[in-house]
Amino acid sequence: MRRRSKFILIFLFLILAAGFIYFKSLKTRHQELIKSKIYYTLNLVDSEWKKELNDSEVIFTSPTFVISNIYKSMEGPKSDQYVVIDDSNEELLYLTAFKTNAVSSDEARNLSNDFVCHTNFEYRDAEHYNRWNMTDRINSQYPRITSISNGVENFKLPEGFGFPVFSNERLFINAQALNHNITDSSFHIKHKIEIGYTKHSQKPLIPLQPKTVFMMFPFDPNNPDKGPTEQLPNACIPVETKNHTYIDTKGNPLSGHWIIKPGKYNYAYDASSQLHIKDSIRLHQITSHLHPFANRFVLKDKTTNQIIYDCKSENFENKIGLKRTPSFSSEKGVWMYEDHTYEMLLEVNNTTDKDQEMMASMAIFYYDDAMEKKINELKF
Repeated sequence: MRRRSKFILIFLFLILAAGFIYFKSLKTRHQELIKSKIYYTLNLVDSEWKKELNDSEVIFTSPTFVISNIYKSMEGPKSDQYVVIDDSNEELLYLTAFKTNAVSSDEARNLSNDFVCHTNFEYRDAEHYNRWNMTDRINSQYPRITSISNGVENFKLPEGFGFPVFSNERLFINAQALNHNITDSSFHIKHKIEIGYTKHSQKPLIPLQPKTVFMMFPFDPNNPDKGPTEQLPNACIPVETKNHTYIDTKGNPLSGHWIIKPGKYNYAYDASSQLHIKDSIRLHQITSHLHPFANRFVLKDKTTNQIIYDCKSENFENKIGLKRTPSFSSEKGVWMYEDHTYEMLLEVNNTTDKDQEMMASMAIFYYDDAMEKKINELKF
């Protein structure tokens, strides 16, 4: 019996040791997924989303995030949730404002937004467009409404404009924590996410259509850490090859999440195919998603040499993080055309002596004439 018990203890020890070795071999983002699952399953921290609703705003509060490490972008604890603004009725609403704040785990104090990696707001395109009998739009683009990220605490769409959704329509929220600077303590936070809206019954707004365009660069799938070569002079070093990897029309891999070495770098990306403009669009809003060490992000009409959006972001001087990332907003709008070439330009300066990670995308909103016609056909 003692021999059997000893064998069982050794076996359990080996399993635990193998599990620990496997856990330590994982990237930080995957370790945090496992840790969060344990925290929530054992009820060690609050695991539930909360909702507060009033006539012009809905507030969602995330579960508790345990901050116990340095988390670069895309590495921290996160939580996803399908949400409904108001399932007690079916009413047309226009989403008009987006905001995220880090708060203490008891929700009593606002904390630094250094702990906000991003909040992604998405619609379910099949559900959304089936309601409008606009099924040709299903799967035509990624169904993201917009993002709030480090350096962008909040923004509002131009006065008189909004993104139309129904009050009982399912939306998707993805919230993730960030921590670039604190290494000597472990603590708990939550994210408080506010979505402002206007009811169609109170004030019909002009509908906007969202789209996200982002930089991505080629890499050698057989040697992803090699970087630029004669064959791939604009190659990047991807952070990893499983996530944020895309395939171009020739079957070559591209990465939208790449490594920047210490120093200054300039990137250029032709965004025309991602914009996929048919005839023309009238642009009204742009909000950027950038990582620390990004200094300037530009959307340029190469055909006319016109700069449409010049985002000069501000980095903190005494710590890692984006202090401010300005948005573009215009009630008048800017016309963009199918036969023009559009380019995104990015300037970065990695002032540390370590490799850092970079992403660069623009969440744009433009006038949706087809949706306005559908709204006018409805009887409320």
